[in-house]
Amino acid sequence: MPTALGAALLLAVVGVVRAGATIGLSSQFVNVAMENLEPGKSYNLLELRGLPYTVKNRGDGPVEVLVEITPPTTQECLAPYEPMPDASWMSVSPSRLRLDAGEPGFAALTIDVPNDPKFVGRHFQGQVWAHTLGTGLLAAGVRSNIRFSIGKGPETLEAEAHEKQMVALNYELWPAALYVTKARAGAYEPAKEEGRQFVLTNRSEEPLELVATAVAWERMGLPAGYEAPKDLSWVKIEPATVKVDPISLERVRLKLDIPEQYKGKKLAFLIQLSLPIGTVVNRTNRVLVEVAP
Repeated sequence: MPTALGAALLLAVVGVVRAGATIGLSSQFVNVAMENLEPGKSYNLLELRGLPYTVKNRGDGPVEVLVEITPPTTQECLAPYEPMPDASWMSVSPSRLRLDAGEPGFAALTIDVPNDPKFVGRHFQGQVWAHTLGTGLLAAGVRSNIRFSIGKGPETLEAEAHEKQMVALNYELWPAALYVTKARAGAYEPAKEEGRQFVLTNRSEEPLELVATAVAWERMGLPAGYEAPKDLSWVKIEPATVKVDPISLERVRLKLDIPEQYKGKKLAFLIQLSLPIGTVVNRTNRVLVEVAP
């Protein structure tokens, strides 16, 4: 069965004023996404999900409304969706509605997927274009985006990829606490001056890629005498994106440009590791810096 990932409750309203009369349409059927559709099958959203296409007359007089299916342009599609190849893939019934002032109209939207295996694994977007008839140049209309996947949708695929990455993680960032004891204001490289650096070890049979950033100390007690700066723009990590081959290790170095205001102080911050997609996987390695007066 197809899964409706989202039906936006946002209200799209388009209207104009003509000779003192208001002409306008709105729809709550603005942004719908479905997944797990199969080639050669037909999906009626009203029957399957109880989800009717709706359009409401926001004007102060009766109007005739025509509901059409229009494939969007590539620029109008939300990546990774592509334009629906043909308008015949979708249909709406009834396609013509007469609505009094303030009256909503309802129709059934159907998606017909061609019986061709080449569409499996692809994501498509179509548009429903409802507009008034017989109102001349001052017509009103509202568009709704319909996204659907032949197979798993982008959100599901992303979640599965994320889970696979998390399961495959088998690494260590050493040491747990990096003590820099001879720092001075200005440019300072602990690896060169004191031989202090992190080592990221990949114990997995798969390549490892993690992003390392300096973040403010939080959720743990500060060592006595240390303070935790919020602004860490003076801390650089090289490489910021660490790529480690299977069963290998890479060095991770700090480059500091310590502001004058921290002379004679003890500073503490954390190293955060995250996946390239942004998921944080570790934020426990500490850096403790003593700055000379």
